[in-house]
Amino acid sequence: MREVTDFLKANSTVFLATSDKGAARVRPFQFQFEQDGRLWFCTAKSKETYAQLKADNRLELSCCSEKMVTLRLAGTAVLDDDPAVKKRIIDGNALVRSIYGSADNPDFTTFSIDHGRAILFDFSGNPPKTFTF
Repeated sequence: MREVTDFLKANSTVFLATSDKGAARVRPFQFQFEQDGRLWFCTAKSKETYAQLKADNRLELSCCSEKMVTLRLAGTAVLDDDPAVKKRIIDGNALVRSIYGSADNPDFTTFSIDHGRAILFDFSGNPPKTFTF
């Protein structure tokens, strides 16, 4: 799991896929941090992403390093309005703070991926590394 988290820290822009009535929806997202084995992200309750995760919490994400090492991760989102997590994100991320202002913003929410499967691979010919968490 540490290898996955380190990769996400170094390549924090991911492309997150959700389902919208059976159709795939993909958009760029920003990984925030890992805490207690949970990978944290944030969004707005007014966004389609939130509605899609509420209706179907399955998701996948992918990101790639400059050296073309790729991470694919599949799991389920846990929608969570934890005030401490929201404060940590707001305090540590100027972009998120510029959008939502404060952790008390009622539209600002968080979600985590608590259990999933990740595959880290490159084009070296070495076999992919698989992780479950």
